[in-house]
Amino acid sequence: MTVDQNSIEAYYEDMERLSTVRDKVYFVIQNATHPSSSDIARLLRTQRTTVTGRLKELEEEGLIYKASTKKDPWTHKTVHWYAPTDRRMGES
Repeated sequence: MTVDQNSIEAYYEDMERLSTVRDKVYFVIQNATHPSSSDIARLLRTQRTTVTGRLKELEEEGLIYKASTKKDPWTHKTVHWYAPTDRRMGES
């Protein structure tokens, strides 16, 4: 097994410890590079519509923001990507 394979397995093991989709979405945003809603859905193996609701919640709480735009490699559309703010979940 390569280092890359170990890193991927560790990433998914960490994510599986999280109990809610919201927590998993936040985890991806904290750990992935420039994730769009489609990227997050692919990583979580879920529907994009499931992810967008959680993104809205996290954004309204000030935990994440739309950092910039990029071209989606699959759809070739310009999409927003998300980044965490300085605030952490559970802190006021």
